[in-house]
Amino acid sequence: MKFTRYGISISLLTDADIEMVRQWRNDPVVVRNYQYREYITPEMQAEWFKTINNINNLYCIIEYKGEKVGVVNLKNIDWEKMKFETGIFIPYEKYHNSPLPAMISLITTEIPFRLLNWNIGYAHVLKENKPTQTFIKQLGYELASGQEDKENQEYFITSENFEKKAGRIRKAIDTVTGKSEMGTLFISAEEAGTEPVCQWQAIVSKGNCIHHIETTENGTTFYFL
Repeated sequence: MKFTRYGISISLLTDADIEMVRQWRNDPVVVRNYQYREYITPEMQAEWFKTINNINNLYCIIEYKGEKVGVVNLKNIDWEKMKFETGIFIPYEKYHNSPLPAMISLITTEIPFRLLNWNIGYAHVLKENKPTQTFIKQLGYELASGQEDKENQEYFITSENFEKKAGRIRKAIDTVTGKSEMGTLFISAEEAGTEPVCQWQAIVSKGNCIHHIETTENGTTFYFL
């Protein structure tokens, strides 16, 4: 299962990638942005993967220019209230001051709000992490009530606030990339019958922003605006 837009691909995390992700997560560049800073062992990582490999969590590998560059997630999904928590980390500092984090953040906020029609999202950001706070506010996030003195602060974003802010960010990204394009979600024929991919496919098929769907012997591609 792969989302693609602006030359960025976001693919569902598999067992084959969890050791790479573990090494990234233990990197001091990444650790400094998390409240949990203990060393993660291979055994701990394997147990963690068992807990998130389900319909209530969407953990994905970010690929850019043929290179795996980080992880993004939608987690703790509440299907009844249509809410989620999101997070992202990129271990390579060469991308930190580039347009890449903004493009990834836009894509992964569009997925729940435009493709899945959810209502509200949350993110946790350390109080000292001012650059991330500044950017997510530009996306439409607001500091939740009672979080001013917390070390790991909770922010929230509604679909309405996101749509108010997203247009300007999309225009900026179109200027940087030199083009405006649809997003795609590709589900290969091999994974279409597996869990939780088949569950995600059924949900996406009902999305209001689907422009059209193409199916071949290799799989199904959903095009969304």
